[in-house]
Amino acid sequence: MSTAAPTDPQRPPPSVFLSYASEDRKAAQALRDALQTYGLEVWYDESGLDGGDAWDQKIRRQIRECNFFMPVVSAQTDARPEGYFRREWRLAVERTHDMADDYTFLLPIVIDDTTQARARVPEKFLSVQWTRVPGGTASAALEGLCRRLLSGHGAVPKTSAQAPERPARARPQPARRAYPEFPREEPGQRVRFWAHVIGWLLQSVWITFQRLPRWIRLIVWAWLAIAVMSRGCSLSRNWDKDASPPASPGAPRADTISPADARKLKDIADSYQGSSNSTDIGKLGVQIAQTFASEVGKEIAAAEAPVLAIPFGAPAGDAAAQRLADSTFAQVYGRIAISHHGHVGLTSEPLASLDTAAAVAHGREHEAKYVLYGAVDRQSPTQSLTVKLLSVADGSVLWSGSYPLTGADPAAIATQIDAKVPAAEDD
Repeated sequence: MSTAAPTDPQRPPPSVFLSYASEDRKAAQALRDALQTYGLEVWYDESGLDGGDAWDQKIRRQIRECNFFMPVVSAQTDARPEGYFRREWRLAVERTHDMADDYTFLLPIVIDDTTQARARVPEKFLSVQWTRVPGGTASAALEGLCRRLLSGHGAVPKTSAQAPERPARARPQPARRAYPEFPREEPGQRVRFWAHVIGWLLQSVWITFQRLPRWIRLIVWAWLAIAVMSRGCSLSRNWDKDASPPASPGAPRADTISPADARKLKDIADSYQGSSNSTDIGKLGVQIAQTFASEVGKEIAAAEAPVLAIPFGAPAGDAAAQRLADSTFAQVYGRIAISHHGHVGLTSEPLASLDTAAAVAHGREHEAKYVLYGAVDRQSPTQSLTVKLLSVADGSVLWSGSYPLTGADPAAIATQIDAKVPAAEDD
């Protein structure tokens, strides 16, 4: 094994927080030994405990104070949809929000043949270069990384060496889907065969559309939005002059979706698990846009949306809390996306707590006027889901509501929250 890199005796060695899944403990121990041999200070938890306020506070403090965060990525982490290591990853990503863009704080380590393009990791991990260290044992690549950290060059601009990874992250998944096989007609199944043909045609058209250049897809979405708006204006001009005027901005609105759409929205909500699987958050926005294209219109980027929706959070390991948070948020986001005709942005990860300052910061980052967010509060005597609507301009709470976990109805909660969000005319 190579000797440790020379360090400045007047400067303490950089500290590295090593985060791993319990199944990778053996590889993590080997990686810890290698890092210490190269001269780095390693913060590494070996307790194997998944509870205790003192233990949790210690981990959070170390993540706040370490110089570098080193997540261990493997097939084991991909196989686990939840675990304390995912909380550590989320805390590390949140810390990067206060860092300069050219500072490399995240140092992902891959200990097997897991690919970066398909790994179940936070999106922020994909913006930095990964290092492969098979089995966690010392290697030339790991030694080179440690020498750079010890020399004080941890804060480096993104280089062209990272460029090959970016297309894999930016390339939309639907464009890589293969065309479905043309259905075969079975004897006596003619009606079923033609139904399959229609489904095959729709899938093929959608795949072809996803493979078009992005600028062409944006034009199509814009054309659809204009067509929907034009039809809406035409219908409004044909209203009877004695018809009741629309409700004033901010007043409670009637149910904005039909019973059939409500059932579709419930099906989407039942399959959404954003609090434990961050990839579901991005899928939710696409699924809502595709399912309710005529109501939502074109998708609008978060930076252009007056209302920013942040996924509701829930304590890790609390299945009941996660189920309520996920189902309620999916229904809330679907309803306000429909009632606001797509003028609703969606962030990629929930907040760790009901932190008003953090929510306002997200809203300013995405240039939104209002922020809607919530979380299950484990500190309350009876666990409940608390939802808040904030004004980004001054951080004031425009509305807040709490809903106990016992007997909660996500659809009813979503209807009430939808009535509190300012109307699109005010956006």
